[in-house]
Amino acid sequence: MNKAIEAKVATIKIINALYNENNVDKATLSSLRGAPTIVSQRAETVWPIMLPYMAEDLLSPNGRPSWGENAVYTATRLFALYQQGNDQLVYAPYDKEKSESGKNFFSALAVLRRNPDSRDALDRRAQALFGSSNFGSVVHSLTQLASILKSNKLGIKIDFPVLAQNLFDFQTSFENASTVKLLWGQEYYADIHETKPEGTK
Repeated sequence: MNKAIEAKVATIKIINALYNENNVDKATLSSLRGAPTIVSQRAETVWPIMLPYMAEDLLSPNGRPSWGENAVYTATRLFALYQQGNDQLVYAPYDKEKSESGKNFFSALAVLRRNPDSRDALDRRAQALFGSSNFGSVVHSLTQLASILKSNKLGIKIDFPVLAQNLFDFQTSFENASTVKLLWGQEYYADIHETKPEGTK
C-alpha cells in the first residue's frame, strides 16, 4: 500500500473513531476546529485519537510534521469543521456506482457552483487555490471553501479520506501538486447545467 493510500485509510479510521456510532467525540472535534495545524496549540489533544491510527511510515522521524501527518490532520480538521452542528455523519465514501454516495470535496463545491448567486465568490476562492503550490495557502483556501459549503447547508456528504490522499500527493512534488490541482479543477468545473441544488430556482 502506498503512503497516499495509507493516509486515506488512516483518515477513515480516525473519522469513524471521532463519530463513534453517534457517540461523537465533541471535545476532540472542538480541538480540531481550533487548531489549524498538527503543531498548533490545542492540537496535542487530537494526537491520542489521530496518531495511533497512522501507519508508522506516515509518522515524522524528527518532530517536523510529515506529509502524511499534514494530509491526515488537514482532512480530519475539515471534517470537524463540516460536522459541527450536525447529528448525522457528514462523511460518506464516494462510489460512482451509487447515486447516494458521498462526493469528493470539489464535486460538492461544483454542486454549489451551479447556483449563479454563489458562483463568482466561490470561483475567486477556488482560483486562488488552483493558482498556489504552497501547501499552507492551499489548506487555508480549503478551510474557507469548507466553511462556505457548510453555511449553504446542502446536506452533501463528503469523502474526506480521498481528500487526505490528494493532500499527501500534493506535497510530494511540484508535478504531483499540479496533477492534484487538475483533478480538483475537473471536479469543480463539472457541467453547471446539471440539476441545481435544492432550494434554488
